Amino acid sequence: MPLRYSEGFNPRPRLSLALPRPVGVASRDELLVIELTEPLDPSAALTRLTPQMPTGVTLLGSEILDDRDRRLPSEACYAVRFEPSERDRVASHATAFLAAPHVIVARDTPGADSRGKSVDIRPFILSIEVDEGETRWRQTVSQAGTARVPEVLDVLGLPSGEYLHRVRREKVAYQA
Repeated sequence: MPLRYSEGFNPRPRLSLALPRPVGVASRDELLVIELTEPLDPSAALTRLTPQMPTGVTLLGSEILDDRDRRLPSEACYAVRFEPSERDRVASHATAFLAAPHVIVARDTPGADSRGKSVDIRPFILSIEVDEGETRWRQTVSQAGTARVPEVLDVLGLPSGEYLHRVRREKVAYQA
């Protein structure tokens, strides 16, 4: 592949994920942006990349992006499985969450000022559905911020330490 590399002492291929996910969270919808030094037909790129993918990773398509097209994510949908016997408890947490005007969580901040900060995650959550053994939620993603997956799990009564590895990102929508 005619990959474009960064400049400097330790050149690296110029590629990025449009919406990185937390470690341990599975995904069914990722967008990998690869910068090339010369044009390459999208089907040829897909043909070259497919055999290089690890087991379980399926490439669904390839397209050429205009230099100005940044593919900024606007929404993400997540799902998490839990024991069916927990449905009523999780549904109760979801109902309370959606009814609340504000849901404040403590968020750790890295760096010298590591006191953390309070963040209202309620404006970021668009919907929550609780089915038998699974919860799905849809949230906004913007430059102004978003809710973190562990924060949503915790307020739904699903401790993130126990449930984060069960989360799947189902879909990501991008700004038009």
